[in-house]
Amino acid sequence: MKASLRDPGSFKEAFTDFRTGTVPHVTEHRKLPKGPHNLSRDEVAGTQRARLIDAVLENTGKRGYVATTVGHITATAGVSRTSFYEQFTGKQDAFLAAYREITTEFITQGVAVGTEAATPLDAVAVCCDFLVDYVHRRPTAVRAALLEIYALGDAGLEAREKTLRAGEAVFDRTAEWLRATDPALPSPPPFTARTVVAATIELITQAIWIGTPDAYDQAREAVRYTWLLGLSGHRSVEG
Repeated sequence: MKASLRDPGSFKEAFTDFRTGTVPHVTEHRKLPKGPHNLSRDEVAGTQRARLIDAVLENTGKRGYVATTVGHITATAGVSRTSFYEQFTGKQDAFLAAYREITTEFITQGVAVGTEAATPLDAVAVCCDFLVDYVHRRPTAVRAALLEIYALGDAGLEAREKTLRAGEAVFDRTAEWLRATDPALPSPPPFTARTVVAATIELITQAIWIGTPDAYDQAREAVRYTWLLGLSGHRSVEG
């Protein structure tokens, strides 16, 4: 039986559309065992690819995309150039793959956290906490994704647009869930989702740049307020 659009649970279930089976980021588990092993060729290639992805984010986050070379990436990953080119056509291909992985990871994991919340407002709170905590744990990798993507020109902008639209979809689903619990609440005005997602990126970028505990605490509060304002602030404006 199809869930009613008035049923808040149906909107919680809709969030699962964003789950893509992303493997949690645990670099240590990606190392190949020393000596002989029983891993298949595909398993070895998968482990090498994961280490290269980590190395791309680490190097571009610290050096910048332009200054990073394939040699930097392979040295950090402990993988040969031959193995690198078996996985990627070049540095840009590797960076785009790394960008897709990290952005998919924090969106799908954040959504998974939100699905456990009892209400849409609770979901906003826990998702915002997750996002800021994720950035705090991996500032170099997130810096690479948020800032260095521009160095790729049109290819980077296209990849960034897909991420923005995924974030907007999460906002739109949250707004639908909120309206299901409060039918009197009007829909957010056009472009609200883009505004909120772009502001969120700006706030967490600033936190990374400053890099202090206070900066992350301020970002946590500001991101949460931005989402709440986007979801329901228009009520008072229209009223």
